[in-house]
Amino acid sequence: MQADQMKVPEDLFLTQVHRPKQPRPHIALPINDAIQIKAAEYWLKLGEADQALKELEALPSETWKCSWALKTRIAAMGVLRERDEMTVQA
Repeated sequence: MQADQMKVPEDLFLTQVHRPKQPRPHIALPINDAIQIKAAEYWLKLGEADQALKELEALPSETWKCSWALKTRIAAMGVLRERDEMTVQA
């Protein structure tokens, strides 16, 4: 007994195998940059978002791409935005 052969349209075949992106290796920050980002975090804890942004702005531009620096900058900007909204409401 012969099995019936079924023709599958070519566009249904997967031409590429999905491969998840490999995580980028962490690049070690210079110690001075790491200390400056940590200082910015401490300024945020003290409620001084302006000072935190000043610390972050003093970093070399290639360090701005670091996820730690980005997250800290976003947090500082969020604090400033909330402060501005409270001032407008008052």
